[in-house]
Parts: sequence; C-alpha cells; structure tokens
Amino acid sequence: MKIALLLQTLGKGGAERVASLLSQQFERDGHEVHVLLWEDVRHYPHGGTLTVLNTPATPSLFGKLLNLFKRAWLLRRWHKQHKPDLLISLMETANIPAALSGVPVVISVHLDPRFELASYQRLLMKWLYPLPNVKARVAVSHGIAKVLESDFGIKDWQVIANPVDLVDIAQQKTLPRLPEVPTLQGDYILGIGRLHPQKGFDLLIDAYAQSALCRVKPLVILGEGDGRADLEAQIAAHSLQDWIYLPGWANNPFPWFAGAWAFVMSSRSEGLGNTLIEAMACGCACIAADCDFGPRDIITREQDGLLVETESVSGLVGALNQLYQDEPLYGSLQQQAIIRARDYDLPVIAACWT
Repeated sequence: MKIALLLQTLGKGGAERVASLLSQQFERDGHEVHVLLWEDVRHYPHGGTLTVLNTPATPSLFGKLLNLFKRAWLLRRWHKQHKPDLLISLMETANIPAALSGVPVVISVHLDPRFELASYQRLLMKWLYPLPNVKARVAVSHGIAKVLESDFGIKDWQVIANPVDLVDIAQQKTLPRLPEVPTLQGDYILGIGRLHPQKGFDLLIDAYAQSALCRVKPLVILGEGDGRADLEAQIAAHSLQDWIYLPGWANNPFPWFAGAWAFVMSSRSEGLGNTLIEAMACGCACIAADCDFGPRDIITREQDGLLVETESVSGLVGALNQLYQDEPLYGSLQQQAIIRARDYDLPVIAACWT
C-alpha cells in the first residue's frame, strides 16, 4: 500500500511524534511511505520519502486564507502525480486544506477544537469535514469525538489513540538521565509538560507541599514555558527550593520515567495525554486529573492508575498519600500500568490505520 502522511512540520509536538512513529512503522510493515510537510522543520525522524510543499505559516488572516487555497492546490497536484492508496492528515493545519482539496483523505483531530483553534478554523471544520472526499474522521480520544459530534454537528468519528514504541522505550530508558541535576538523590515524583497553566503544575506544587511526601521525596517537573517564573515564585513561597526541581526540557524523558517513584499528570485539559501512556510503559505508578480529555480513556480507576477530580489540590494530596501509605496498591499499579501500555504499542495502533 502507498501511504501518505500530511502535517505542518515534524517539529516538537504530540501529533508530530505520532507522524514520526507511524511513518517508520508503516515502512517496517512493507508499505511505500510519503511524509508531506508544509514547512521544512524536522525534530523527529521519519520513514519513507519526505516532501516539503513549502507553504509556511503566516501571521495575517488574509495570508492564512491564501495559504489555505495554495496548500489545497499543491496537495491536489501532488496527489494526482503519486496517487496514494491512503492519505492521512494530522491536525487542522493539514485537515482543513486536505478536505478543501477534494482528494480522498482520512483526517485526524488531536486537540479540543472548542478552545485551541481560531474561530475561522472552527467554521471551516463544520463546513469541510462532512464533505464526501473525507473518507474517515479520527479523534485521538472518545471525549474529543463526543465534542465534535455534539458541539460541531460532525458525525461518524472513529477513535484511534496515539501510539508508543515499546521497543524503543525499553532502549531509551536505560540511557543517562538528562539534563543532569547533581543534587537530586534517590527516586522522585515526576511531572512532565509545557510550563503553562493548562498543565496544572501550580496545583501539583500546592498538593506536594500539603502531602505526606513533602520533604520526603523530591518533586521534579520537566519542561519549559512562559509559566516558569510563576512556578518558581510559588516554590519559593513554600520554601521548597531544595525539594522541587525545574531542570528544563528533556529530549529523552524515558530515563526520568524509569527513575520516578510516581508520575502525576495534573492537567486542566488534554487531547489524549501521551506522557501518561509513556509513564505507564516505564512501569510508573500514575496519578492523573480526570480532565477533558484522555486520562479516563487510558486509566481504569484504581486498577492501573489513580484518577482524581480536575483542578483539585485535595484530590492530588489524597492520591499521593494513598500511594505512599498503601504499598500493595502501589506495586499493583506499577505492574498493571505496564500491561495497559501494551494496548498502545506502535504495531497495534498502526494496524488500526490500515
């Protein structure tokens, strides 16, 4: 089969990581693979042949609309030349021009469209996604699919979660833990993500300060973002500078997962929550806020992880204390997390697309 994957870039991001993994797995499975980018930005590797259609993003609304039609025309021309059996677009920057182009396409939605898209994109979605050339519509979680049906009136969604490469994770987690934190000793509680209010790290810091684990096990939050100064001030207000670490972005998070006592996803919202699956693949006992969307798709409550109410400091405190005080539960969650992660293994998810 000839398969093409279309997206904005292969820069840092969840959908970009998905495209990277799928393209490599499709190639391993014997398919002819093409990766199409609007911009030549590459952080992740890819399988198959790369084509840059060279229509980078522009800031003005007029430029965006002009780009939309240019992208649709370029895609139509490429499709006519190469005739793929399956074209998959990832994210609205690819979905919208692909639907407009008239070529057969499978679109995929990775974010909550109510809050993370511009108004013109939401209008175009309502108009374009039901078109007959859109052969299938895929959401990464059941919650996103439900919103697209109820709030946007777009029906017939399939749910295909994002994959994790368990073979690669097993290799990557044995590598040195970077960035180095010389004063960090022993295991630790771990959070990972952009330093932004969406990720709820302010809630996690307050919960840690109130938990039985405060000044017992350190808290490490990996990531960068505009919220760093606020989080640092919050840590100082708790006088926990020697116990809470913000070491920055980790290109390879898996050694950090492997060394963690527990992983906490305190997010106010998610599309799916890839880091939660990655943590489970490394055998972490996991706590997650039951936010829209993703964690409740991934975790079966008190079987392979703990779910707590969204934006609840007291819920996070209770879950941390429960893990600390209930050793049989803690060990069971570690074992069951590894089993659950197998449902998201790359070959399993890639087969869902073909």
